[in-house]
Amino acid sequence: MDSSCLSNEEKSKKVRASIGTLAKLNLFHIKMDAEPETAYILTEKGCLGKCKFCPQWLDQGRLSRLVWPEVEINTMVRGQRAFKRICVQSTLKRMFWKDVIEIASQFDVPVSISINPVNTKILREIRKVSDRLGIGLDAMSPRIFEQVSKPGTWRSYMRFIEKGVRIYEGKVHVHLIAGLGETLMEAYRLMREIYSAKAEIALFSFTPVRGTPMEKKSSPEIHYYRALQVIRFSLAQDIPLKEILRMDPDDYREAFLTSGCPHCNRPFYNERPRGPIYNFPNREFLDKMWELTRKEVLRSLEYLRVLS
Repeated sequence: MDSSCLSNEEKSKKVRASIGTLAKLNLFHIKMDAEPETAYILTEKGCLGKCKFCPQWLDQGRLSRLVWPEVEINTMVRGQRAFKRICVQSTLKRMFWKDVIEIASQFDVPVSISINPVNTKILREIRKVSDRLGIGLDAMSPRIFEQVSKPGTWRSYMRFIEKGVRIYEGKVHVHLIAGLGETLMEAYRLMREIYSAKAEIALFSFTPVRGTPMEKKSSPEIHYYRALQVIRFSLAQDIPLKEILRMDPDDYREAFLTSGCPHCNRPFYNERPRGPIYNFPNREFLDKMWELTRKEVLRSLEYLRVLS
């Protein structure tokens, strides 16, 4: 869309964008060991949800490790060709889906939308302006869902995943956060259920954020996270876990790249560049650190033998 066609109201509309996104547009100057291939956009500050791991309800301009400065939407529209995909993420507010549709409709490159559950009619409208759906389930069991105070109910999210798979013809990515307190078996069972429903998984690592009720909780141990990455890869590729355990990690290196929508590489969303690196943003970065990562993977396999 030509930004000259935008109304004055649209020109003044503010959104937030990850600092890496803005750096790629030369609006911020930071050192980047890997550039984002997707532009990450977030709706305005504030959230009605009170998830214990998330700072959004505290009205902070942060999400996970990243700062999300405000920017005019037409700035993002003009710079969209620097990216292969746009990801529009929404906080929980009254009529939040209207903002999401308004923002997403202004882009010509492929758009992913990450939202909380909505009814079928609204989801069909959202589908018109996006080709991928992200669902922030986050918790890996009903027990953890309650403990971290996710809004809504576990059942409503499960139904929404099924609805999303139908309307998006399988192009649904369920966001899961490792390290909120789930057991390995809980994680495995949920991942298996999600892939059985014909959805996919975008795996994140818990990152403590100052000011939240979970600020003192540590990020997950790296070997545990590697085990979850192997499980996700096994289910996504339909390779039995027993077979994976007999393979050399060199044969499934891609399991440790960032998982999610096409071109969603989220550089250093969960980690500092000095490590530990949970999700590798590209193959070059992974290859550079493969000797260490391979050792982490081999140690993680002990977690998996109880499941195979």
